[in-house]
Amino acid sequence: MIYLDHLASTPLDPQVLEAMLPWMRIDAAGNPHAAHPAGWRAADAIEQARAEVAALVGAQPGEVVFTSGATEANALAVLGGVLASGGCVVSAVEHASILGCLPELRRRGHPVTVLPVDGSGLVDPAGLDSALSGLPKPSLVSVMAANNEVGTVQPLAELAAVAARHGATMHSDAVQALGTRTLDMAALGLHGLSLSGHKLYGPMGIGALIVRPPFRPVPASAGGGQQRGLRAGTLPTPLCVGLGAACRLARTRREEDARRIGALRDRLWQRLRDQLPGIRRNGAADGLAGCLNVTLPGIDAADLLLDLPELAVATGSACHSGAGEPSHVLLALGLSAADAHASLRLGLGRGTTVAEVDEAADRLTTALGSATLGSANPGE
Repeated sequence: MIYLDHLASTPLDPQVLEAMLPWMRIDAAGNPHAAHPAGWRAADAIEQARAEVAALVGAQPGEVVFTSGATEANALAVLGGVLASGGCVVSAVEHASILGCLPELRRRGHPVTVLPVDGSGLVDPAGLDSALSGLPKPSLVSVMAANNEVGTVQPLAELAAVAARHGATMHSDAVQALGTRTLDMAALGLHGLSLSGHKLYGPMGIGALIVRPPFRPVPASAGGGQQRGLRAGTLPTPLCVGLGAACRLARTRREEDARRIGALRDRLWQRLRDQLPGIRRNGAADGLAGCLNVTLPGIDAADLLLDLPELAVATGSACHSGAGEPSHVLLALGLSAADAHASLRLGLGRGTTVAEVDEAADRLTTALGSATLGSANPGE
């Protein structure tokens, strides 16, 4: 199989596995919150991992709150952040874990604004300024760093500056961006940031929310008071260590990965464009290095993938896989429902090769056969 779904999940890096294995053995047993040598050793390993996570995003170790993944981190930031403040502003292209919080906030009486995006998926800072002017203070703004379907990178520094003028807290879902882009929370003016292990060649089941003052979300659960009372529960030492190792690797490799993966993405787009006249690209051309989202007008992308079991690609976010609904991201960019259903998301990563890119393009072309790509009928 040619794996081109790195936006859904990245393979565990061998160096990350090597870092985790010692903490999965029986002689490494020890609750990191226990007051004895076994617990202290585990706690030390977790604190080292916390420092690696913080270093990746320009934060302090004490600002890192480990979670079960980015979905929990986003929920803690948005639900907890709005409960601690007033209103909420998010973009229309946020991940489902952000947008899924909005009905509950509305039910509780909190004002919520969803910002539109332009045809490439960008949020207009002027639109954010207008939205915040109509909300009670303080408020929470949450805009993702890079989109998980079309790869568009948001102007976070400009958006955070607007939020600061209104006294709002600024959070960003940075899950997709951190593998190939440098994000410094202090320099950008971010108060909260979510990340995920399995999008950084780390383990599944672990993520983090970075919480910088004055941000203090209301905890989602009660318990033993771990992690400054923000997220209760015993921390999983092997997973925390794995996330720390993944963040360390990302910090040392992201520039190299961005160059190589970006070149492969451009090569893939060039071959598809040459071989499939009528194909269209979605999102900003200067977006995320490993993301290529294309529309094949008149084609049902889900049916096409059934003929390509040897290619691991997607029709949209894995979180909506099987839902049957068109991508909310593509609809927000202005695509018709038919064109959204005719779109593919190809995610390249650290292990992708030139040969795989070329073969993937050839296999897609062959699967389409003699079909002529044209304008899909929005009414179909």
